[in-house]
Amino acid sequence: MNKSRRRLLGGALASLALSTAALAQGFPNKPVTIVVPFVAGSPTDVAARAFATDYSLALNTPVIVDNRPGANQTIAGSYVARAAPDGYTLFFANLPAVVPPSIQAHLPYKGLRDFAPVSDIMTIGFILVTAPDVPATSLKEFVSMLKADPSKYSYGSSGISTPIHLMAEMFDKEIGVKTLHVPYKGGNQVQMDLISNRLTYAFLPTGSMEYVKAGKLKTFGLASEKRDPDYPDLPTMDEGGLRNFNATVRFVLVGPKQTPADVVGKLNAAANKVIASEAFYTRVKSVGGVNMSKPATPAQVGARIAEEEAQWDAVVKKAEIQLE
Repeated sequence: MNKSRRRLLGGALASLALSTAALAQGFPNKPVTIVVPFVAGSPTDVAARAFATDYSLALNTPVIVDNRPGANQTIAGSYVARAAPDGYTLFFANLPAVVPPSIQAHLPYKGLRDFAPVSDIMTIGFILVTAPDVPATSLKEFVSMLKADPSKYSYGSSGISTPIHLMAEMFDKEIGVKTLHVPYKGGNQVQMDLISNRLTYAFLPTGSMEYVKAGKLKTFGLASEKRDPDYPDLPTMDEGGLRNFNATVRFVLVGPKQTPADVVGKLNAAANKVIASEAFYTRVKSVGGVNMSKPATPAQVGARIAEEEAQWDAVVKKAEIQLE
């Protein structure tokens, strides 16, 4: 390479470094958009809007929620992965979702290769619910019922490779049965068909306890080793005899991969301020089974995402789920 080319290259790199530094220094100077992969009114949307309200104060700039539902979160994920890596477009994702290449065969992005971790927001718990006409009165009786003739029973999900599909597959494998999978377009449809006795069981967010209390659904426990302080009378599936069975959904905030580290740092610091707030927890509590995450660095968030990828990849392989 001759001297003139080296000077041009050096000048270009210097300009890039200066522009990146200027971006970080002036960030944010316009609204930030949080892309939500589910429809308005969904648990994820409720949490994202509560988060956006406090996030705008922490960042001192407007934060807009943009709903882009469909295709098991990949419509939203693809949009964010292709967005300018400037910190102004973020993905409020559910895990497993940032890492679905382990779950779906063909995607335009690949987990941590195409996303920059920003913040770990919270997790929500799930309960094993059944149709009201299911005769079992305990988890042990329910498992015995399924084992006696698995072909008679079905479970619902919000689509192939969605969290509640994987939870049910994990449950079936754990107890050694193969029941019929009935995929829907959303969790609300699953809930309605359970109430109508068209399905046998499903894993739904803990917020579904209101239907249990009303006698419209039955539950055989929280999919966790510890009871939820918001539902102290709800036993865990571990207590019911299914040891170490855990099924939660983690909400994380990520951005496009090449987002400058200084910008990610500012986004992370503001997010950590929000999740440490009691006011934020009070607003998202209605989702049900909420456990706030502890403030973490982007690197720690990335490590947690990688752990989730390994966990769900193992479920997919063990259950021999056919990838989409």
